[in-house]
Amino acid sequence: MKVYLYTYAYDKIKKEGYKSLSMFDKDSDYYKNALLIHKSSAKSDNHDDILSYLEKTFKGRLRSICVITDVAPVQEYRHPYLNWLIRHADVISFDLNQLIKDGIVEDIYCKDLRQTVLKDASFENIYKINNIEEIDLAPNDWHLCEDKRYKKFSPWATIKHYFLVLKNGFIPAEYVTLEIDNSAARKDKIS
Repeated sequence: MKVYLYTYAYDKIKKEGYKSLSMFDKDSDYYKNALLIHKSSAKSDNHDDILSYLEKTFKGRLRSICVITDVAPVQEYRHPYLNWLIRHADVISFDLNQLIKDGIVEDIYCKDLRQTVLKDASFENIYKINNIEEIDLAPNDWHLCEDKRYKKFSPWATIKHYFLVLKNGFIPAEYVTLEIDNSAARKDKIS
C-alpha cells in the first residue's frame, strides 16, 4: 500500500531520509514553528505545554509523520493554499507494507477532523489503527475544503490522514519514491 505526502524538501530527503519532528534540533526555527502549529489544540503557545500535549495524544507523536492515501487531482480549487500546494510541492511516497515489515513503522493513528472541526476546532479526532486493513482507501473529497463551513481551516481539516509512528524517528532515503516533481514550478515562482 502506497502512502503519500507533500514536501518542498525532496532534495534533502533523498540524501537524509524523511525525518519526524523528533530528529530536528530543538533550538531550530523549523522545530519551534512546527510546534506552534499545534498551539490551538494545546491551548498554549508555550513550547513545553505543546510538547506535553502532543505526547499525551499518543505515544510517539514526535516520532511520527503524517501521510495521506491519495493525492489531490491537479485542478482548480477555491482554496488558495491547496491550489498552491498541488502546483508547487513535490509528492513522495512510501510502501507502508514494507515499512511495517522492516520494523520502521511501529504504530499507525488516523486523524479525521471532517466533522469535529466544525464543533471544536481545537479537538484532534485521533484514533489508533490496529490493522493496516482499517486504513480507508476511498478517495478523499479534496473540494470539501472549499465549502464555506471549512474554508477558514487548512485543507487538512477536511482530509483524513494518518500518523506513522517511526521506531527511530525517520524513514531512510532508500524507502522514499518521488511521485510528482514540481521543482520547476517552484523555481519559476522564485526567479
